Amino acid sequence: MAGFALLMGHAPPAEMAEPAASSRNMAAAWALADSATNGPLSRQPDVALSQLREAYALSFDPTLLLEIGRLEREVGNLARATYAFEQFLASDAERVPEPRRVLALRQLQGAAAGIARMNVQTNVLGASVELEPERGVASASGFAISVLLDAGERRFSLSKPGYETRALVLTVEPGEVRTLRVDLEKAAGGRSETGSNKPRWTRLEAAVGGDVSL
Repeated sequence: MAGFALLMGHAPPAEMAEPAASSRNMAAAWALADSATNGPLSRQPDVALSQLREAYALSFDPTLLLEIGRLEREVGNLARATYAFEQFLASDAERVPEPRRVLALRQLQGAAAGIARMNVQTNVLGASVELEPERGVASASGFAISVLLDAGERRFSLSKPGYETRALVLTVEPGEVRTLRVDLEKAAGGRSETGSNKPRWTRLEAAVGGDVSL
């Protein structure tokens, strides 16, 4: 499931799992990775990053995450870089040489200094979190959702079919850790957002490290 969260930028339903990569997908993935890291595209970070993301989507090979994280950091996507480095460091130690782990740890420390972490608790199992493109990544486990966000003013929403969508605007600081309780209410007529009197976006202000319920 880590791969889906990394590439899609939002938390998938809890029952989703990473499929096993076929030999054909692995071959295609490594062709993409080689083009991104060794060819002319290696001098175009945005394009190389796109190819490496595609390679990872095909293979779910954790060894690709170090270069993905490096490029995410280079183009300014600090939350996504942090997530990639953390997943890389959590991967099978036997597949990753120690010097690369040391490099990943150093890169992780630099990227993580510019992000905030949110622990979101909700009342609905399988809710999806939608984040601003490139500005964060979320991973879900049961009723809890872990969210990494680039520092600054950020928007995200929590939704599930049959429930009202909750959409929030909040400002987060580098190094901030915040806990949120965001409950979803049943939608009128069983359809999302039907008959809702709530505003489209709710601006949320909270002290650093504060716990907030909505």
